[in-house]
Amino acid sequence: MKPEPAQPTAIVLAAGKGERYDGCKQLATLSGKPLLQHVLDSVRKINWKFKPLLVLGYGADEILSEIDSTGFRPVTNENWKDGMSTSLTLGVDETPEDSSGFVFFLGDMPLVRPSITRKVLRKAAEGESLVAPSFRGKRGFPVYLHSKWKRSLLDQTAGDRGARDLINRNRRDLTLISTENRGVIMDVNEDSDLAEIKSYLAEEGTEIGI
Repeated sequence: MKPEPAQPTAIVLAAGKGERYDGCKQLATLSGKPLLQHVLDSVRKINWKFKPLLVLGYGADEILSEIDSTGFRPVTNENWKDGMSTSLTLGVDETPEDSSGFVFFLGDMPLVRPSITRKVLRKAAEGESLVAPSFRGKRGFPVYLHSKWKRSLLDQTAGDRGARDLINRNRRDLTLISTENRGVIMDVNEDSDLAEIKSYLAEEGTEIGI
């Protein structure tokens, strides 16, 4: 099987504690397996040239003991309490020098389908430097950034906002891929969010990972 035309590195950000969630949300059960496992399984369906990175922090040892991280290179963010930006910059620092860019996934978004990721990668291969899916005008994940943004990512991201500010400052370069898959914007911050995802799956009959 040939690799995707663009050769970025996938980075799954899953280091946070999830202060509003009761328990370790990465291991919350959805359709019989941990929330994070759904994300990893979806990412694994893409034929990446470079081994995807899994950035952990809070509960890293417990999480690794409960999930199948085969095919990923786990790295631990010791500064996870300082916000998502620390995980993002760690992931960027850990990518191979010849990677064409970065595709960021969030560890609490289990409904991002491989088909969406492939559309993002196709736009990347066409030369777009910032790409993301959108649901009814709201930007979602995964987010692709070309390697030309590496220095900006390392220098200008702070706190818990990740690459949001960089993207907002460079909206002219942003390509949005419209989709009716609401999963691209559905994350889990608290128990009610997980309940909403379960309800969405029951109503829409959407199979996770397809």
